[in-house]
Amino acid sequence: MVTIKAVCKYDCDVLIAGGGPAGSALAFHLASRGISVIVAEAQRFPRDKVCGDGVSPVALAELQAMGIEGMDNFASANEISKVGLFIKNDKVFIDLSKPAHLPHHARIIPRIELDHWIYGIAKKAGAVYYEDARVTGYSISTDAVTVQIKRQQQNLQLKAKVLVGADGSSSAVARQMHGAKPHEHFQLLGLRAYYNNVNGPQDRVDIYFTEESFPGIFWMFPRGADGANVGMAMVASTFPQNEAHVRSFLSNHVKHNADIIERLGNGVADGKISGWPLTFFNRHAKISGNRLLLIGDAAGLINPLSGDGIQYALLSARWAAECLTGCIANNEFTAPALYAYRKKIDKELAYDFALSNLLIQFARNKTLAPLWMEIMGVLISRAKVDKSYADIIAGIFEGTYPSYKALTVPFVLKSLLQGGVNVGTQAINDILEGPDKWAETGSRLTHMGSDILHGIKTRPEDQGKWLLGLAKNGADVAGHIIKTVAKEKILKKKV
Repeated sequence: MVTIKAVCKYDCDVLIAGGGPAGSALAFHLASRGISVIVAEAQRFPRDKVCGDGVSPVALAELQAMGIEGMDNFASANEISKVGLFIKNDKVFIDLSKPAHLPHHARIIPRIELDHWIYGIAKKAGAVYYEDARVTGYSISTDAVTVQIKRQQQNLQLKAKVLVGADGSSSAVARQMHGAKPHEHFQLLGLRAYYNNVNGPQDRVDIYFTEESFPGIFWMFPRGADGANVGMAMVASTFPQNEAHVRSFLSNHVKHNADIIERLGNGVADGKISGWPLTFFNRHAKISGNRLLLIGDAAGLINPLSGDGIQYALLSARWAAECLTGCIANNEFTAPALYAYRKKIDKELAYDFALSNLLIQFARNKTLAPLWMEIMGVLISRAKVDKSYADIIAGIFEGTYPSYKALTVPFVLKSLLQGGVNVGTQAINDILEGPDKWAETGSRLTHMGSDILHGIKTRPEDQGKWLLGLAKNGADVAGHIIKTVAKEKILKKKV
């Protein structure tokens, strides 16, 4: 008896939910290799996205490899060669270095332009776009994934070999894959406002740290001759949940922070304050499965220290394309076959994200906010007198260097040394200024210690959760350090 198996008719090899940097970059890579791609994008291009608009040197290297340099307006995109770091009563300006393997310094490129550029080259490579089309769900069978799409007033069903979720931090694909929305522990909140007619150098971004907003940052990113993107990003679980209160944080910063007031000058707001959620990396969350992949923000590939997601969107798109190319060649789309993508993510990013998550976990304890400000003061003091040290700090925030560059012995020793210098200098100044200054300093330290003890006493459950989080994040970092040391020993033995 002969058994005839029905041949599955696919609408495409790969269906991508979302046409942002991750989705369109993946579409470009796949279509360039002759793989049929459909991208379902919820809006119509050109369209804006709320973002800081900073594009790191690593991201620009990815874009260069894709041919973006030849696009209109790329040459005029605002290039950044300096960064200013500000805390109360102190600041430092750092000239950014550029490693030889990276083609450009960071640039400020509004998302309405950046996303449209990548969309354009993906279409030119052969990708098909369904605009005004949102993926609402999917079902997986033995030989296909069937994707439900709402396109204007139509409900469509398309069949593909693989579905890729590139639909952002609120990804519908990720939500169905995980069975729940992202936990707030792994979420940042971002706000952004545009200003015109601002002061200051066009090639310098400014980052502001305040006790009230920690852990989190405010930024001022210049765009063009006199425009600016002013915004903030903060850990959701440490932040007031009332929407009006959230927006007041940014507006109060603009109104009352002397450094941003000086930079904005007579600047005028262009439109309203806009906000968006960002989901950062949870190592326990699935990002691949049977006929499924998540990339970019949908996979939580955001650095919680800087809020940067564009470079990880572009990197994950390329890595996903490499994995999918092999799977299509072998006609193999099982969870084990697609897990090669997850392994690549872990190899390239897990250590960096583990340390970033640990640092953020330290800073989640709002009781210790005054202490974190003292630590930031130490970093800024050292950066003023040590160019290589300053380069690492600025490079981490710019996205040029991974966060574990701050975990080296020389960096840690320099930080400890500077801490001792700061304490000694303050003590000498206090002595010279007399008894009144001694009393003021003693009162400040006593007040800080009292606040810390009060927080521990009144919120023991919160402190316990914080310590448990530290232990878990610390174990992750320790595991990566052990693996790295073991690999180095093996390599030395081979040599």
